[in-house]
Amino acid sequence: MEIEKNTPIKLKSFLGILKPKKRIRENENYWKLIGEKGKVIDKKENDNGRVLVLFDKNLDEFEVENHNPIKNSLWIKKTDLEIQ
Repeated sequence: MEIEKNTPIKLKSFLGILKPKKRIRENENYWKLIGEKGKVIDKKENDNGRVLVLFDKNLDEFEVENHNPIKNSLWIKKTDLEIQ
């Protein structure tokens, strides 16, 4: 699936599933972001088939790790995205 830069998206899953299969630390619970919207900010994908997504909301509010150079952005698998 090709996704262009600035494509609006919604997170429909994380790592292909709707909830974690095992107990995880709260700061790694990215499944809390399912349903959140944002946009792809770089067409280029990394080696894992992920694109950089800038979320509309402040990720600090979800208390998840957010250490990318662009605040409120995460590398997300394209298969976890729904184009809006």
